[in-house]
Amino acid sequence: MIKCCVTHRPDRNWGICINGVLYYTAVVIEESSLEVTVVVCFDFGSEKFSVLKVVETFKRTLPNTTTPVNYNGKLGLLMTEESNWVINGISRYFELWVLEDAGKHEWSKRTCVLPPSWKTLIGNRILYFVGMIGTDEIVLSYHPTMPHYVFYYNIDRDTVRVARIRGSMEGVKGNGCRIFLNHVENVELIQNILVR
Repeated sequence: MIKCCVTHRPDRNWGICINGVLYYTAVVIEESSLEVTVVVCFDFGSEKFSVLKVVETFKRTLPNTTTPVNYNGKLGLLMTEESNWVINGISRYFELWVLEDAGKHEWSKRTCVLPPSWKTLIGNRILYFVGMIGTDEIVLSYHPTMPHYVFYYNIDRDTVRVARIRGSMEGVKGNGCRIFLNHVENVELIQNILVR
């Protein structure tokens, strides 16, 4: 049994493991009986907990309105201008908060302004942040359990790509299907392709 440095109540909404460290949001009850949301880290190598101070700007919005991502090996939090975890055709931008130094509790903010074609492309759809892939693209889906379209927003070029999923979804029941990022079914197959 490993005890954390602070008594907290984990939030069930999200968690992400990056480089052997599990990050998740939790609620800490302070002496004044105020509930404060923090980001808790558990290092699997050292088997130790630590707690990250979060920027006041998004302290009130965690945990239900952010999406954690792996931003080039660092914890990133995505948040829309409405402080929500969904984005739509009238959204103008979203923010990417990146944990630059966990020891010093330093965060940086990047504002991603959506291109003029965004409204035409998205229309009245509501998209959900799925995560981020290694090409610095944020992945969004029309519906988290029945994705017929997947959108890729490149944060460096401010461009959007769309992939349409075709085929029958008749056999999909219950919670539908999910999008898993950077999934490799067969490592040997990928190695053979790279060698050729």
